[in-house]
Parts: sequence; structure tokens; C-alpha cells
Amino acid sequence: MSEKAKIESRFETIFNHVNEGILIAGSDGKIILSNPKVHQLFGYGEDELVGKPVEVLVPSEHASRHVDYRQSYMNHPVRRPMGKNMTLHGRSKDGHEFPVEISLSYYETDEDLYVIAFIIDIHERYEQQEKIKKINAELKALNETLERKVGERTLVIREALHELEISRDDLRIALEKEKEVHELKSRFISMASHEFRTPLSAILSSVSLIGKYTETDEQDKREKHIARVKNAVTGLTEILNDFLSIGQLEEGKVVAKMSEHDASELIDEVIKEITPICKSGQEITFSIAESVIMKVDKQMLRNVMFNLLSNAIKFSPENSGIHVILTVSDSAVEIAVKDNGIGISKDDIDYLFERFFRGANVSSIQGTGLGLNIVSKYLELMKGSIRVESVLNEGSTFFVKIPII
Repeated sequence: MSEKAKIESRFETIFNHVNEGILIAGSDGKIILSNPKVHQLFGYGEDELVGKPVEVLVPSEHASRHVDYRQSYMNHPVRRPMGKNMTLHGRSKDGHEFPVEISLSYYETDEDLYVIAFIIDIHERYEQQEKIKKINAELKALNETLERKVGERTLVIREALHELEISRDDLRIALEKEKEVHELKSRFISMASHEFRTPLSAILSSVSLIGKYTETDEQDKREKHIARVKNAVTGLTEILNDFLSIGQLEEGKVVAKMSEHDASELIDEVIKEITPICKSGQEITFSIAESVIMKVDKQMLRNVMFNLLSNAIKFSPENSGIHVILTVSDSAVEIAVKDNGIGISKDDIDYLFERFFRGANVSSIQGTGLGLNIVSKYLELMKGSIRVESVLNEGSTFFVKIPII
């Protein structure tokens, strides 16, 4: 036997007894040659596959698409080893489908392009992989159940902690409120003992002196002391009104009752009411660019204007002017109250609207330190605002801004 014949014999032996299926097809996709392992895998007899298209070995739902894949491969053939993360299935003669792994190679002759397919049955490996997937899925589901239970327990703990935090915050707020009320009471007692003493002493001394002026020609002296009593009573009334107002505001009992009013008429009324308490030679002037109807709480705005004007009178010298200026824009009404009084220092101006705050230069002048705080709260309820410009010893201007609703 020649060497060539020996090689061919050996090749035939390997081809027939190798553990992988070997299949050769031409460029037209028809099977030219297949080894016994292919016949065993797919259930065909010897030479039964010759001349059949390779699609007979492909699951029927993929057969039509496989023609396009095969043609594409023939146009650009490449060597594809086993694996490549491709899940493939073969179809046996009786229609049974099973998982396979396929390695592709090719060779060319003058006559045609040939494709060699090496096929192995991986159903045992596939079954093991499926079992592993199932176990992993069960483990994942178990883990998710465990995580869910842990999450539920954690949620219960978080809710309990949240309730504790709410209780703690409520307790803290209650304690702060109680501390604030206690501080308010302490300041009220301190303020009352100081502010009430002077007017009460004035009332007591004036009433005592009035009783001594019994003659007709002493009427002017009686009127002087009566005026002192009136002023002292007015001062006490203002102090009590301030404390009553701040208490109602803090408790949230004050609600703005908005209604339409002529701004200029309302301000003019307040000016006329407050003019009698002006100091000697003081004059309040009112200028207005145009009248406007606006929605406000009438009593709140009256209180705001009364407070600002009484402060202007209190902190301005005799024979000085106080000016009220009303201007109107598309969205708001601005009321400016300007005086030529003692003014406010730069150190004090940032704290001016805080409760009980009094500037360093007004300690000798009667007051509670509540008026401007009440003014700012009234304006807040009416969606308005207040700001101040001041120069020490030259005067102050308060700007009240209220939106036109």
C-alpha cells in the first residue's frame, strides 16, 4: 500500500470514529459528506443526508432565517471555534431538538467553496447549566425574600425611630415654647415693672395735685395735670394693647380679613386721629401721587400706620416735620413714613423688628420693644413687607409695601 493510500486510510478511520460529528457542505448549502457520528446524533442513515440542505438539521422555526445566515457566511467565511457564547440547537430526523455546539471552518478549491462543521452534543452540559440556572434562580428568590423580610423589619424599626424622633421633636418644640412663654412672662414682668411705674407715678401725683387746686383761677393748672393723666393712661393702654396683640399673634388667633379700601382715605383717617398727640410744633404732611383701591385688612393697616406715626412723633423733636408718602406701581402700594428724629444706628437696624428689641439710643424713652415686631407680623399676614432706611441723629424712613391683589 502506498504512503498516500495509508494516509487516506488513516483519515477515513479518524473521520468514521471521531467523537465529534463532521459534516461538509458546498457553497449551495447542500451536504456533501457526513461521518457516522452525525448520523448517530441526528438519526439519519449512511448517505441519507447527501444532497440535502443543511437546514434539515436546523429547528424548523429557524430554518428559513438560517438560509440567510448561511449565505452571509459563504460571502465572508471565517473560522469559528467551539463556544462563542452561542446557544444552538439541532433537529433530528424525528423532529427532536437538542443543544449542540458547532465549530466552523472552510476551504476552497478551483471548483467550489466548502464549509466543514464539527458538531458535538452538549445536552448533558446544557442540562447541568439549566440546573445551575434553576438553583441560582431559587437562591436569588430566596435572597430576595430574605432581603424583603430584612427590609420589612428595617422599615418597622425606621418607623419606630421616626415616631421617636417625632415625639422627641414635639417634646423639644413644647419645651422651647414653654421656655419662650416663660421668657415672655419674665420680660413682661420686667417691662411692666419699669414701664408702668412712671405713668402710674405721674397719675398718682397729678391726681393728688388736682385735689389741691380748688380755686376758679387755677383751672389751667388742673387742665395741665388732667392732660398728664390722659397721656399716662394712653401710654399704659398702648403697652397693654401691644402685649395683647403679640399674644394673639403668637397663638395664631389673628387672621387677615381682606377687603377693598381706598388707601389714601384710610391713611388720612389715621393721620387725623393721631395728630392731637403730636408734640408742640410737629406737623404731619401727606402726599399722594394717585389714589388706589387695594385689598387689605383695614384694622391691621390702621394699626401699622398708627404704630409708625406714633413712633415718628415719639422719637422726633418738637417743631419737626413728619411726612407720609403714598406711591403706586403696577403690582404694589408703597407707604413711606419719614421723620427727622433721633435715627437708628447701623448696629441696631438689623434687630429692629425683633420682639422686645429697643435701640441703644431710646432707653430713656417709654416703649415695650414690641410695636415694630407686631407691625411686621401684621404685614406678613397681608402678604406685605417693611424695610427701613435710617441715619443716626438725622431721622428714619419706614417703607411699607403691600401687593395690589
